[in-house]
Amino acid sequence: MAKIGFLLMTSPYTVQNSDTVLKLAEAFLNEGHTITGIYLYVNGVYNSNKKIDPKSPDERNIPQLLQKLSDKGVPVKVCPVCANYRGLLEEDLIQGAEFDGLGGLAEIFEECDKIITFTG
Repeated sequence: MAKIGFLLMTSPYTVQNSDTVLKLAEAFLNEGHTITGIYLYVNGVYNSNKKIDPKSPDERNIPQLLQKLSDKGVPVKVCPVCANYRGLLEEDLIQGAEFDGLGGLAEIFEECDKIITFTG
């Protein structure tokens, strides 16, 4: 089975990247693969903001879906410098997400067989 890591650099609800990461990660887990982590970088840090509230019950809540992956043991790491520049505080993060510098990204890369990157 493969070990897969993700690097997500775009914010939710702008392009399909967040949805694609969530769906791919879930599919890989269902097939028995390991997700070594999802690293949120640049505008990708917004995906971890628990204050996001789409208001419509029919609309997906990307941070909640990301938290469900975290609840399954998928590490969710957030660049602290990127978050700071965007006003995202530690108390704004979904449960299970944690601030981790580029060393955290390096750990995800080191542990995985494949890295899948989503940029703008």
